[in-house]
Amino acid sequence: MKSQTRSHYERRLEPVLAWLAAHPDHDAVLYHLAGLACLSPYHFHRVYRAMLGETVAATVQRVRLLRASAELHRGGRTLDQVARRAGYGSTAAFSRAFRAAFGMPPGRYREDRSPDVIYRSKELTMYPVQIASFPGASLAALSHTGDYLRIGATFDRLFMLAGSRNLLRGEPRSFGIYYDDPEQVATQDLRSEAGLEAPPGVALDAPLHRVELPAGRCAVLEHTGPYSELESAYAWLFGGWLPASGEQPADFPVFEEYVNDPKTTPPSDLKTRIYLLLANAKQEADAV
Repeated sequence: MKSQTRSHYERRLEPVLAWLAAHPDHDAVLYHLAGLACLSPYHFHRVYRAMLGETVAATVQRVRLLRASAELHRGGRTLDQVARRAGYGSTAAFSRAFRAAFGMPPGRYREDRSPDVIYRSKELTMYPVQIASFPGASLAALSHTGDYLRIGATFDRLFMLAGSRNLLRGEPRSFGIYYDDPEQVATQDLRSEAGLEAPPGVALDAPLHRVELPAGRCAVLEHTGPYSELESAYAWLFGGWLPASGEQPADFPVFEEYVNDPKTTPPSDLKTRIYLLLANAKQEADAV
């Protein structure tokens, strides 16, 4: 698809992506979405799949199942309530879809990962952490405000924009930058960036902007599993590893690298690298 043609369809699909992100509980009705895109209903689905690499139904199911995994992890809702919020008319249908995506039924997932189980153990789950030299990265980025678990919709839009601007050369690395602590900042006010590695010399047109990840020593924690379970990895990194390490964090927010594609990888196999930039010896001395 020519760059000019991609830009045309990118503009058409932007309101569709915005609507899907803002209305995860609504049915994705073909005629409504086609109307938002100013496209014929006969061709809308083909254009969407060509631009996004998946069907509308797959996008909606992926977002809803991710949210469902977070709700099961946090507790507070019955299995039937979680199933219905995910768009399933029965717990049996929800269980089949959840098992296919996460490798286990939702009831077992909740038992293994509920806060009550974690708190009863009174121990932080341990994760291997390595100190490595990060070479730095220059990113084409889109800002995201709100629930961190909904940043996937911003990444969908980022990859669509990058494709129309010929930025998807080879296999560029993707990163998320997270400025706020979700335990301290209201969900609707959380700030983050969805980023895609892009050569420094390439000009970026709005709404894309440039974000630089600095080079330096980093504590690197690699987590395998659903994004909704990353909070336990952060708890270990800041509550277990950092106090015992003798290290000090640098004045830069934590960032994540997404090693594989959530559209084609089962949630249980997703790999996320969490980077905590560390202060060097001089910075530590100045801070004392």
